Amino acid sequence: MATASDQLTVSQLTEKITDLEKQTISLTGTIAGACKSGCKMWLIEGNYKKGDPVILVWAKDNAFKFRTDATGTKVMLKGFAVGQYIDLCAIEKKQAEGIKEGESCPKPEALDSNKEKQLESITFFATSVDYY
Repeated sequence: MATASDQLTVSQLTEKITDLEKQTISLTGTIAGACKSGCKMWLIEGNYKKGDPVILVWAKDNAFKFRTDATGTKVMLKGFAVGQYIDLCAIEKKQAEGIKEGESCPKPEALDSNKEKQLESITFFATSVDYY
């Protein structure tokens, strides 16, 4: 098990996602719920309040199932996170410029780096889970 200094919380990962994306990390949080088959769960930090970050968690390569009866339980996960970013190019602009669905228009230089993208969500791919 990683030491406390090696573990990130949900809010810490959300703040540092552009630096930590696709790196192996330990993540701690509270299970907000899991799908009935145990294939995925949602992780929060403490007691959820509207607007708090929520991270979708999948078992990497479907290697294991999550407990479906563990809502409210704290967990420590190992794995890596991937951010999904909002395409800041408006649908109307895409249509006006003849850009097809699924394609993206060039972003302004100010938004070109990963650090300037607008984060939409984070998905965490767990390689292990410890319930406590």
